[in-house]
Amino acid sequence: MPTSIDLAVADRVARVTFRTDNGVHILSAETRERLGEVIGELERMRDLRVVVFQSEGRTFIAGADIHELRALTPETALQVARQGQGLMQRVAALDAVTIVAIHAACAGGGCELSLACDLRLAAASARIGLPETSLGLLPGWGGTVQTVRLFGSALARRLILTGELLTADEALRVGLVDSLTPDEGFRAAVDARVAQILTRGPSAHRMVKHLVRRFEGLDIDAELTAEAVAFADCYRAPEAAEGTTAFLEKRPPKF
Repeated sequence: MPTSIDLAVADRVARVTFRTDNGVHILSAETRERLGEVIGELERMRDLRVVVFQSEGRTFIAGADIHELRALTPETALQVARQGQGLMQRVAALDAVTIVAIHAACAGGGCELSLACDLRLAAASARIGLPETSLGLLPGWGGTVQTVRLFGSALARRLILTGELLTADEALRVGLVDSLTPDEGFRAAVDARVAQILTRGPSAHRMVKHLVRRFEGLDIDAELTAEAVAFADCYRAPEAAEGTTAFLEKRPPKF
């Protein structure tokens, strides 16, 4: 089922909402194209203060389309990695403060989108992680680079090598999310954080975001290139085909 993305803007706050009939949101090629269009609209809104990425249903975002992943070759995998990285970098470069509201499972590409945002807010039912190694792959849309940059190599190794989805409590403990709220009060907590941000100076926000990106390191393009090449190289080994096929056949992979 295709995932739709709706954009609503009011009072200098944009809300980007993922919706699917079955409540499981997938970042398919079609959805990523739509996300690129939405980001383009956001980039043109000069007076925008806050962008909230949210979803409705059983997941926040469950990741990429496994059928599409299974069909990739080393050459097309490199293209898909670079395109996905480009989307996430555009989110990171938005002048507005970006918030991701994670109410449920946030895996793979969903986690990579959250890592591109300024603030990650979680409900108690949220689960978050990078399970790509269970498919014989690695995070290729900035997840490998950003976990190291934001949290250090220890947490990056844990998330990526194990592929586990952390509970909201554990994600808060290790710093992967910034706040945790009971499910029943989650939307109100997100709105309260938005209201708080609107009381701060917009010029200061823009300068802080620019400086933080500089302080994180100036060579992110080279790091993302290395990540994309490594993602593509996964398709030169048999594990990617076995991992994606096993996922679709609902069986453990035979690595």
